Amino acid sequence: MLPFLAVNLLLSSPGGQQQTKIEASKLIADSQHSSSVAAIIQQALALADWTSKVRRDLHQCPELLYDLDETSAYVRRTLDGFNIPYKSRDASSGIVAMIGTGASPCVALRADMDALPIPEEIEGPFKSRHTGKMHACGHDAHTAMLLTAARILKERETDLFGTVKLIFQPAEEGPGGALPMIEEGCLQGVDECYGYHNWPVFEYGKLLVKAGPVMAHPTAFKIVVTGKGGHGSQPHFAIDPVLTAAHVIVALNTIVSRSINSADQAVLSVTMVHGGEVSNVIPDTVTLQGTLRDLSPAVCDKLYERVRQVVAGVCATYGATGTVEFNGMYACIENHDAQTSIVKRLGERLFGGAEGVSEDGLPIMGAEDFSFFLHKVPGCFFFLGGSEPTLNGWARLGSAGARSNCMCHNTAFDFNDNVSPLAAVFFVRLVEERLGCELYTEAELPFPLLKPDAGGGAAEDAGPIQLPAAKKARAK
Repeated sequence: MLPFLAVNLLLSSPGGQQQTKIEASKLIADSQHSSSVAAIIQQALALADWTSKVRRDLHQCPELLYDLDETSAYVRRTLDGFNIPYKSRDASSGIVAMIGTGASPCVALRADMDALPIPEEIEGPFKSRHTGKMHACGHDAHTAMLLTAARILKERETDLFGTVKLIFQPAEEGPGGALPMIEEGCLQGVDECYGYHNWPVFEYGKLLVKAGPVMAHPTAFKIVVTGKGGHGSQPHFAIDPVLTAAHVIVALNTIVSRSINSADQAVLSVTMVHGGEVSNVIPDTVTLQGTLRDLSPAVCDKLYERVRQVVAGVCATYGATGTVEFNGMYACIENHDAQTSIVKRLGERLFGGAEGVSEDGLPIMGAEDFSFFLHKVPGCFFFLGGSEPTLNGWARLGSAGARSNCMCHNTAFDFNDNVSPLAAVFFVRLVEERLGCELYTEAELPFPLLKPDAGGGAAEDAGPIQLPAAKKARAK
């Protein structure tokens, strides 16, 4: 029997400084095994601490779309270090790794890797090194989580009854890296596919999931209002596209409330207005851009119809003309019933019962190209909350003070590092559930959920996620 090393990870942040202590608290070993203690210590590394380090390494090198040279190189080096085979395509930066027998059944786990073209406002030791680029949606954490799950699964690979594919995807933020990877064969032989997203406004320690639509179908729109330019002091000789565009914006914002059934969900937001160059010149054109969101083709068709009607009608009223362009993107994410039930049951087991799992706040009207995976194979996409009022546990390795808990795509987005360990262990337990095997006991791989106290802080220090010694390979 191999020795078991329990590791306590004690974290504190006095004076804003990080202090980490790893204490070997319990070692049960026969004397004949004492020579292997060093190896066991190495295998018993606190993976949550490692996950945070990986996330923060990736956070410093945010990259966009398919141009993920540093990120994909980091992922490949990490996989190489654990002897996990993978395939990568230079054209797309996507990586597909594989653990297990190579035979059916096969479960796929997906993480996105790309960042956003926005500046980072938060100062810290792991701030973005790439000016104007930031991991403001937590894809660095998704990647770190999947690498952690891969490390845990690889340690017990010989006990897997089947195969796990690990999909590291580029370009989720657009134009969409899922479909090219599917076309390249990433889902070949896959029976089910699962993914998750951190959601910072949901409460930490909650899993959010439901069957059916959970994220929306997005459409980008562009409207060009054309009038007749002129001098700002002589508007009667002009046809003012600025005034016309202002009325178009107001009218567009009545569509959802007056043209869409209140039982349906839809969003219309005008987010960009461009027109004019000089304060005393009425321009010839004004360009409006924005986004539509829907959960069904029928609602989408109605939105398109009413936008065209409103633009044409308002422009005609003011003597102008208008053109409308739509660019529909990803389809809705629609979770499959059976796989959603599995995620819910597992969530209730790990998150402390039915109170730890919720449908509240779903569907979300954001969009995700994970929908392409679920159009090909059954699966489920879920959310893990990250909202905490203070920095606790592994999050305390960052800056001292309160969390922003702001929504994704914000320049002050501050990912909660307590979430990634939860996701990693959840995915490992999900693999066990779907492949019908037990890789780790609860004692060997505890669920690292911090328990809040009455004041909203952590009642206990972040405990360890341990990687015990490998089991002996099962008899063939």
